[in-house]
Amino acid sequence: MINKLSINWENCYGIKSLHHEFLFGRGCPIHLIYAPNGSMKTSFAKTMSYLSDQAKDKPCDLLHKENESKCEVLVDNNTIPKEDIFVVNGDDDIDSSKSFINFLASSELKSKYDEIYNKLTTEKEALMSKLKSISSSTDCEKELKEAFLENENDTIFNILERLESKINRDVQHFNFRYNDIFDTKGAVREFLNAHKQELNDYINNYKKLLMESTLFRSIDGHSFGTYQANQLAQNMSDGNFFGVKHKIILQDGTAISTYEQLLELISDEQKRVLNDEKLKKAFEKITKAIDKNSELRGFKSVLELHTEWIIEMLDYESFKKKVWIGFLSENEVKPLFDSYIKVYSANKQELLDILKKAGKEQDKWKNIINLYNNRFHVPFRVSISNQRDIILKLESAKLQFSYVEDGLKPIIKDRKELDKILSRGEKRAFIILQFLFEIESRKTANHDTVLIMDDIADSFDYQNKYAILEYLKDIVEDNSQNFYLLVLTHNYDFYRTVSSRLYLHEDYLWMAERLNDGNVLINKGKYKGNVFINVFVNHDDNDKIFISMIPFVRNIIEYTKGDDSEDYSKLTECLHVKVNTLNLTESDIITIMENYTLGKGMKRVRNGSQIYTLIMSTADLIIHEQTPDPVLIENKIVLSIAIRLLAEKYMYDKLISAGKSESELLVNRNQTGKWTKLFKKTCSDDNVDIIERVNMMTPELIHLNSFMFEPLIDMSIHHLITLYKDCKTKLVS
Repeated sequence: MINKLSINWENCYGIKSLHHEFLFGRGCPIHLIYAPNGSMKTSFAKTMSYLSDQAKDKPCDLLHKENESKCEVLVDNNTIPKEDIFVVNGDDDIDSSKSFINFLASSELKSKYDEIYNKLTTEKEALMSKLKSISSSTDCEKELKEAFLENENDTIFNILERLESKINRDVQHFNFRYNDIFDTKGAVREFLNAHKQELNDYINNYKKLLMESTLFRSIDGHSFGTYQANQLAQNMSDGNFFGVKHKIILQDGTAISTYEQLLELISDEQKRVLNDEKLKKAFEKITKAIDKNSELRGFKSVLELHTEWIIEMLDYESFKKKVWIGFLSENEVKPLFDSYIKVYSANKQELLDILKKAGKEQDKWKNIINLYNNRFHVPFRVSISNQRDIILKLESAKLQFSYVEDGLKPIIKDRKELDKILSRGEKRAFIILQFLFEIESRKTANHDTVLIMDDIADSFDYQNKYAILEYLKDIVEDNSQNFYLLVLTHNYDFYRTVSSRLYLHEDYLWMAERLNDGNVLINKGKYKGNVFINVFVNHDDNDKIFISMIPFVRNIIEYTKGDDSEDYSKLTECLHVKVNTLNLTESDIITIMENYTLGKGMKRVRNGSQIYTLIMSTADLIIHEQTPDPVLIENKIVLSIAIRLLAEKYMYDKLISAGKSESELLVNRNQTGKWTKLFKKTCSDDNVDIIERVNMMTPELIHLNSFMFEPLIDMSIHHLITLYKDCKTKLVS
């Protein structure tokens, strides 16, 4: 059980410093963090991914690499183990291979399987180590598997089993670096395909010379070339064949009765064939073409030693298999191969029995698939096509996707094909499926897990967002599962929905703030419910709240009485510079608001003070606060209104001075934007940049219908303070 999670970080990507404690209690294992884009989410998730070993890059300050980084996470004052952290976001695939293994079989079956698998792995690794030294392959196991893969369910284990009958010391052996011919970039294959004419000329000349040879022959698909001749000589090198007076009679009647005669004949015939002028010219054409590509130097070296291999290389895949069989048959390798086959054969039946029994214990993955198919709204249905082989393969299950269209038969598509069809949000649904497997797997573990969720519902439609929420709710409500969640989101609507659906107390709500120096603060969260009722109504004796109610009530009037209402016009005059803006009093506004406070009336004492003066004086007080609250929406609303009024008053005065009439400045909607456009055309002014900033930062955002003020909540209070100060300094005469 976790009581306290402590974060102590310095210089972790974009986070200069972050020091915070998350307390878990009251049966609530989740903290919800609203973090505007650019504040800390990505850096937080990347650092946690490193600590969980999901990412290898150590956190650092990418701009100032000389600054030492610190990324300490403590659980109840102890360093958290990496396996107790798991990070999921909407963009990175999750390796769910181990998840399948962990929950698809009982611990008894898994234990038996592990014992056998470890034996096999030990034998296989010894074999691969020696094979790598012989072949010099960059990735021996992977390239061997690719050479002999027959279907997607093949493993290195059953591939080696299939090769058993082909591995013997009598096959052809090879002494070149594997990647000199079978390079990972495919340069040799491209060369062979691009120069088939030159290669065929060489092969035709070579075959013609073989036909004329006393020793070498090529008839009806059967060939006896230099390799076969050398193998024959090698087998007779002990002298026993000729020692008992045996002879070799060639097709033309030539008799060979000694080992020396055989060697001489082989040497003479090789020289005759390989020194043929036409053959040499054909080979020169090939080498000249090779010389144009520096990546083919190794390939050229092999050909210069073994020109006879050109014939076989044209059947590139067959030659690849032949080479691997040769490597596996080497004297140093074959004993290790035989040892592996012996262990595999001795345990194969028990493995099959385990798989058969495990197949009966796979209800858990079926439940997950059903949950996913039932809750998530995507145009495909998921199943697992390789149920029986999951444990043996130690890989992710092969998920089968059936694309579903109304009234049509489902079409089975693979993942790559679906990626071309689905939207971004639908593609992200794949990651949620992997996430479900990971969580269900961790439910079987006997340790706590801290889950970091980074915008997991981003790009989802609302139905799928609610499906995610329901799953989070399942986790939170089942306290026996030992999950502790930190959910990060930049989506204010998702933040409010999660807090509402999961009935989160404010002790578990946070809003992140990134200061100008890069330090990150995690402040108490607010505004999880109805902002108007919970924050504004009955708190109007506070100047900030009273001013913030103006745009709220104005929108309510717009939706109930229309924008031609007199009350609507008066409140608009508080937000934009109009003819009557400087004449409106607090009492005028209180009279309008009284009808929109749920019968609670107004606490504020009526007075004749100008509302414009109140807005400006309140904004001045905010910017002079020693530590202005970065979360309070009323701070941002007041500053935004004040900034807009200052900018519009400045533009009004300048435009009138430039000869514009009152009628030309009469605007019904989007006054700030239209005046800005006219101001830029009419006035040559050094303060155009400030007006542009005002237009960008405070356009139509001071409205109830702007996702409950999300743009302003996203905006840093410090940016608004700076802009307000610039307006006061440069726009007020």
